[in-house]
Amino acid sequence: MSYWPLFLAGLTDSYNPCSIGVLLISLTILVGLKRQNRIVLFGISYLSTIFATYFLIGLGLFKAAHLFGIHGFFGYLAGTILIIVGFIHLFPRVFNSIPLVNWLNQCHIPKNIEKRLDGGIFLAGAVLGFLIGICTVPCAGGIYLGAIALLATKVNYWSGILGIFLFNIGFILPLLIIFLVSSRPKFLELLQKINSRLSSYSTYFVSIIMILMGIALLLITIM
Repeated sequence: MSYWPLFLAGLTDSYNPCSIGVLLISLTILVGLKRQNRIVLFGISYLSTIFATYFLIGLGLFKAAHLFGIHGFFGYLAGTILIIVGFIHLFPRVFNSIPLVNWLNQCHIPKNIEKRLDGGIFLAGAVLGFLIGICTVPCAGGIYLGAIALLATKVNYWSGILGIFLFNIGFILPLLIIFLVSSRPKFLELLQKINSRLSSYSTYFVSIIMILMGIALLLITIM
């Protein structure tokens, strides 16, 4: 099995309002507070915690699939969930009346983020990274679920761990690049504008990918 698609899926999954939105807002606040010397500390804490949290979530799901020996069932379940979640994100107004869906759609940027950053920078980065790592699952984790389901149906345990690791490398890489280039206020302002323009289109893009992955996963599981 080629691992490149998993890496590319991680890159796609990375662009979501949870992880990138919080990173840009946090950096903007830190720059505004004239705490540029602490931005590196925040970035290390935030990015490493997101990576660890998201990796452990994927590892737990993958281990559960192998532990219970339900690889085929997991494939059918994940494919169905992917299609449903894809349509929910594609047509949010239709499904927002459902309480659970409405709650998941609100799981984006934590409130009072300025107060969190006003405390210890390293601890604030770790807390935000952990919260966003968890929040990314309902926000845009359908692609992650599809990748894990594909691994569970096609590879052994250790090969699956490698695949999850490469997925998370792809997931964290855009965040790392954004962090490195946004240390200057002008670049940060430009990235904020680009993110604002692309965020509406990214929802449709990610939704379509989820639906296609779900269909492909169902076909692979059946075959």
